[in-house]
Amino acid sequence: MFNSRFKNDSSQSPGFLFIKAYNNWYTEVQKALRVIDLTHPQFIILTVTAYFQNHGQNPTQKTIADHSSIDVMTTSQILRLLEKKQYIQRKQHPTDTRAKSIILLDAGREKVNQGLPLIEKIDGLYFGGLQSDLPGFMNSLHKLCSFKFSNNKC
Repeated sequence: MFNSRFKNDSSQSPGFLFIKAYNNWYTEVQKALRVIDLTHPQFIILTVTAYFQNHGQNPTQKTIADHSSIDVMTTSQILRLLEKKQYIQRKQHPTDTRAKSIILLDAGREKVNQGLPLIEKIDGLYFGGLQSDLPGFMNSLHKLCSFKFSNNKC
């Protein structure tokens, strides 16, 4: 027995279609980032750090984890690796003695600036196929990101 509402047509399952679409996009992202020797989670964390610094802030590990929706422990492990690669530096937070500010170093900024055009090109090609449907798709993504099973955020 196959106890699914979609047992006769899996293409009607939104979750199944979502993961297929994501995997299609993600495969290209992985290939592109491999060229600059980064994983997707490393790229996300570097880019989130660059985003905050571009807005005059030095984020903490928790800020980066929350903004990227990557759990704090995984974020910590990735930051440790990025620090070893000398892409980021951790400094004592000026007001919170329990926290460290994450500073993007020149080598990390270079990786972000190498990766962004690659990823944005993939996004343009992949999501560009939606054409006039893109604003509605973006609205739907924002709705999905604000849905709470727990404390996850987009």
